[in-house]
Amino acid sequence: MGILTNSRNPERPDALFQFTNGVDVDRHLAIQEVQVQKAWARALVGAGVLTAQERDSVLSALDAAATDVQAGRFEWRIQDEDVHMNLERYVTEKAGILGKKMHVGRSRNDLIATTLRLFVRDTLEDVQAGLSQLIQALATQAEKHLDVIIPGTTHLQNGQPIRFAHALVGHAMALKRDAARIQDAGKRAMESMPLGSAALAGTTLNIDLAGIAKELGFQGPTKNSYDSVGDRDFVAESLSALGLMSAHLSRLSEDFIIWASTPMGLVKLPKQWSTGSSIMPNKRNPDVAELTRAKSAHVIAAATEAQVLLKGMPTSYGSDLHEIKQIYLRAFKEAQAIFSVLPFFVRDFGVDEIRAKELLEKGHVFATEIADELALNQGVPFREAYAQVASLVEAAEEKAIQVHQLPTEIAQKIAPNLSAAFLKGLTAEACVEKRTNLGGTAKIQTSAAIRFLTNP
Repeated sequence: MGILTNSRNPERPDALFQFTNGVDVDRHLAIQEVQVQKAWARALVGAGVLTAQERDSVLSALDAAATDVQAGRFEWRIQDEDVHMNLERYVTEKAGILGKKMHVGRSRNDLIATTLRLFVRDTLEDVQAGLSQLIQALATQAEKHLDVIIPGTTHLQNGQPIRFAHALVGHAMALKRDAARIQDAGKRAMESMPLGSAALAGTTLNIDLAGIAKELGFQGPTKNSYDSVGDRDFVAESLSALGLMSAHLSRLSEDFIIWASTPMGLVKLPKQWSTGSSIMPNKRNPDVAELTRAKSAHVIAAATEAQVLLKGMPTSYGSDLHEIKQIYLRAFKEAQAIFSVLPFFVRDFGVDEIRAKELLEKGHVFATEIADELALNQGVPFREAYAQVASLVEAAEEKAIQVHQLPTEIAQKIAPNLSAAFLKGLTAEACVEKRTNLGGTAKIQTSAAIRFLTNP
């Protein structure tokens, strides 16, 4: 098949338009672009370029463009290359020569740098809304299962008893940090307005850049036009924040996959947010958690991809920067997909409380409690107490029982300072309720942490 040529320029092949145009990505930025174009049109009146009547005609055309974009009837042409030229063509069709006048004093370079900042800010707000919903779901489940005690683990080995709510709150705390980072990234995206930088050297128009910046929500105009047109730090920073968030979402998902697994059987998957097997009617699969774990990899990869793209670029503007929009949009869409289901998956899972009690009978989860008793209340140096309890665990292993199930006479031969009363009163509830310091797993502290999540 031969290369077709474009009718507007027979020497310019369509393949070039296909390669260089950014319409597929730019269409997602159209609403923010209209905001920027309108602010510029208003300021052109003060600069003496447009009359008030001309401004109103341009604004009306831009409003119509936004309406058509949102309705899905805007005609996107790859020959117009990007969102800027598509809008200019549209305004020209609606308002005649005014569409050609409105680009004075600016460049597509400072336009896209400004529009992209607004887009990043808006999309990060969407992510924050999803995070808030997920944190609320975790807090609600923590409150609901406040009295369920499970083995806390390190290295996936049972360690000490904790409230199940304590584990859920732990995930929510990480997500709360993510929300703060994402909010900061959104604020930094709006610190400096590139509009007015033109191609690279700044505009010659006597135009109120500070007023435009205020209208669009920026802290102020740029202080260096050369840097501003090529600055995509705000994209890379936002992707880094999204990447770390995705790592936390993946860890949350991994825990749910383990908790719901047949060997553990702690969590009951919600029927409406999980699927069965095509051949095995006995199975239910944690698809939401597994796909979240997978999709998080795409977001993390996007953060790396953006930095790799930026590292080889010279100062100022280059067409490479078109690609970073695609990288960011892909990551945002993955995050958006995750938040469309994960909060509801978390909201609706169940807990097998009988199984939770059974799990406490694995891994000698009271061993540390016995060591603390010897060291803190019986005057045994901790290392000696540790060694004595290690011997108690070995003795229990030989009898295929848990350390707290050892007969008192056997336990006291190894650890003479242990009292029968202490061993008799050794329960999971007693263990967790001793942890009353800030951040501990006692009910009073776990409840306080839940309140912090919902009412900081």
